[in-house]
Amino acid sequence: MKTLYISDLDGTLLTSRACLSAHSTALLQQLSAEGALFSCATARSMASVSQILAQVRMPVPVVVMNGVCIYDMQTRQYLRCEAIAADTAMQVAELLEQMQVPAFLYTMEKGSLGCFHHRLDDPVMEAYRAARPQRFDRPFIQVDSLTQAVSQQTIYITMVDKEERIRRIRDAIAPLPGLQHAFYKDVYDRDSWYLELCGAGASKRQAVEYLRNAYGFEHVIGFGDNLNDLSLFAGCDESYAVANARQEVRAAATGVIGSNEQDAVPEWILWHYHQNQKQKG
Repeated sequence: MKTLYISDLDGTLLTSRACLSAHSTALLQQLSAEGALFSCATARSMASVSQILAQVRMPVPVVVMNGVCIYDMQTRQYLRCEAIAADTAMQVAELLEQMQVPAFLYTMEKGSLGCFHHRLDDPVMEAYRAARPQRFDRPFIQVDSLTQAVSQQTIYITMVDKEERIRRIRDAIAPLPGLQHAFYKDVYDRDSWYLELCGAGASKRQAVEYLRNAYGFEHVIGFGDNLNDLSLFAGCDESYAVANARQEVRAAATGVIGSNEQDAVPEWILWHYHQNQKQKG
């Protein structure tokens, strides 16, 4: 069977230092050389994914922003981006302004990703913004009001805060039409939670189905650790939670493997791929 191995990044493939270990890099390079087909499905944007996976050949497109976009690292092109309906995006922006919630709004215009924010009086959000232009060469644009940034190609709105406040925002936004959301804990900060909003046609599950159909995969095996990976698991034929995964994710998985600090994902893929090759032989 033509098999795709697809992994979440943070908390799953990456270490607690948010990087790909040298050993994992070497294993993924070996798998690529041997013909295994690997991809990732992450909440990150391509700005950081391209840096993290710079040393790994990725012939299969990657899923970014929780399924909003699918990007071909070989041709450096977005193959698919799901937009939020403009009127819904405007309602979200207005609601966030009323609730005085700092947020980032992403647009996709002519294949170029833009990121906007209105105010950042929250230290967690400011740290999020401050790190990225330096690490990933992607500037953020400040606007007087988030509503000014809304366009026909608004694709993603994200915010991070304490769980109680993020939950209140999620509950306020939930009735709006044509939205999907991911609500999950930050794996690097025990006190912070993310709320990420996208169009109804965007999810890790739907992105996996796109890859399955577009590239003829007969079997898809996924790996994850956090609540936004439940959608990934729903699109896979088999799913494996790392040992450090949330209980809900472990319960939904086909099985549990080692932790992200043990390079468990590439180790398991290498073992499984070799087992399959032996059976073919």
